[in-house]
Amino acid sequence: MKVSNKEIALTIRKTPSAISYLKKNNNEEFLIVKLGVLCNKLNLDAEDLMAMYSLKNIDLKRVAS
Repeated sequence: MKVSNKEIALTIRKTPSAISYLKKNNNEEFLIVKLGVLCNKLNLDAEDLMAMYSLKNIDLKRVAS
């Protein structure tokens, strides 16, 4: 799923140019903000993220065995 700079800007009440600036100058923070917007868009909460993380770890352990 894609999320545009404009959509991020609307969600966090910033301008699209501020989002572009953030992306260029602090990509790590930009990615965290983008993840938050995606979670909001997909109606995911912390419990959902932890469940996905746990499932991912289970699958990684099976592959390593």
